Amino acid sequence: MAAVEPGFPRPNPTTSWWLQKAQAAALLGKGYRTTPELPSSSDVTIVGSGLSGAATAYFLLTSQSPPASVTLIEAREICDGATGRNGGHCRPDCYRDYTHYKAEFGKEQALKIIQNEMDTLDLLEELVRKEGIDCDFWRGFSYDVPMDEEGAAFLSASYEEFAADGGPVDIITRILDPAQAAKVTRCPRATASYKFPAGSLFPYKLVQNLLDLCVRKHGLNIQSQTPVRKVTQEGNRWSLHTDRGIVDSAKVVFAMNAFTSTLLPEFSGHIWPFKGQCSAVLPPKSYLGNIALQCTYSLNYGDYLIQRPSDDIIIFGGARRAVPVEQLLGNTDDESLLPAMTDTLKSSLPAYFADWAEGEGEVLHVWSGIMGYTSSGIPFVGEIHDKPGAFVCAGHHGHGMARILTAARGLAAVIQGAPWAETGLPECFQPSKERLEGAARGRAVVHNIGKQDVVG
Repeated sequence: MAAVEPGFPRPNPTTSWWLQKAQAAALLGKGYRTTPELPSSSDVTIVGSGLSGAATAYFLLTSQSPPASVTLIEAREICDGATGRNGGHCRPDCYRDYTHYKAEFGKEQALKIIQNEMDTLDLLEELVRKEGIDCDFWRGFSYDVPMDEEGAAFLSASYEEFAADGGPVDIITRILDPAQAAKVTRCPRATASYKFPAGSLFPYKLVQNLLDLCVRKHGLNIQSQTPVRKVTQEGNRWSLHTDRGIVDSAKVVFAMNAFTSTLLPEFSGHIWPFKGQCSAVLPPKSYLGNIALQCTYSLNYGDYLIQRPSDDIIIFGGARRAVPVEQLLGNTDDESLLPAMTDTLKSSLPAYFADWAEGEGEVLHVWSGIMGYTSSGIPFVGEIHDKPGAFVCAGHHGHGMARILTAARGLAAVIQGAPWAETGLPECFQPSKERLEGAARGRAVVHNIGKQDVVG
């Protein structure tokens, strides 16, 4: 499959349920700019205002030796990309893709990748409590629920290999008896179940609060509705060219996820746009109040959900099986919905859960968003090997909420001169020469998506 030039984010995206509920009362509203004029220079300039950009700004500005000036530039509205459109999950992979990671990167790195995701959930909880952030954070558990023998065998093989290599399986409760799994998960078609720690949150509110804190207390300058059209380097300085002027910067952070290769062509074929759809559902009475779902879920075919404790709304996403994956890979259109995916989102929950008859519940809203997928399934984080002063945090493979906070914390340390070993991040995350000079593997992206879709 040929590499895709993503271009720039579409100007009129669908509105997610998160944005619909919170954008009008956002701390930093539509068209927000800290100063009327674009700063002409900055010590560090961040491109992108999703969680990657916001968290990198936060960890830089709250460090012991923060930069004198940090500017954040956003093409559309604040947090109007993947973070503001996701499923509200912070769901660590506690074992599931271990076999893939081990085959790709070796045992040591695979164990680090898995551990990093639990570290991210812990950091999210710590950050929310430390800063008193109101973002509906909830910590509990999640289920993997395969619904055929292929899915059950896939999960079992990964679990067994992870356990044999010393992975911390003590935090995982698995049930291999289908009848018992169906009972505990309320999914009659379950062939097994795996339960492990996870969380949920209102991601748009998290980003808004982090950025508001950075503006009020630490001098962050935010410029929304300002696409960066190109970036040039002269000596040890970077120039970010926008329609409103040029920002001269000592260091630049690319937190653009699916759109990274628009400004960094070396990432073409390594980070791919991938279109997803999600929905907000008011469930029937059998799933309200004290009989609501007590865990989040990953279900067959890449479907996933959280049920919000505060209002019982289910955020349900996926439906990838409704269209060929090639219609999603390389697709940057978040202005429209794919009817087949919309119909599948509307019909799937009664088919998955007991005591939920067809036609019950109400689909309140459906929206789309663009993720950044990689052939290896892991992000690019760190200084770009042939571009001193240029850093990236992107390609989170639809799994950013369980990766970004630790990635951004580590990246902020690297920006300030810390060696990689001090970040605690897997070495394989780095945008190394070997990684970027490897073949652009669009077919590998499709293959990995297909494997993951067995169980979500």
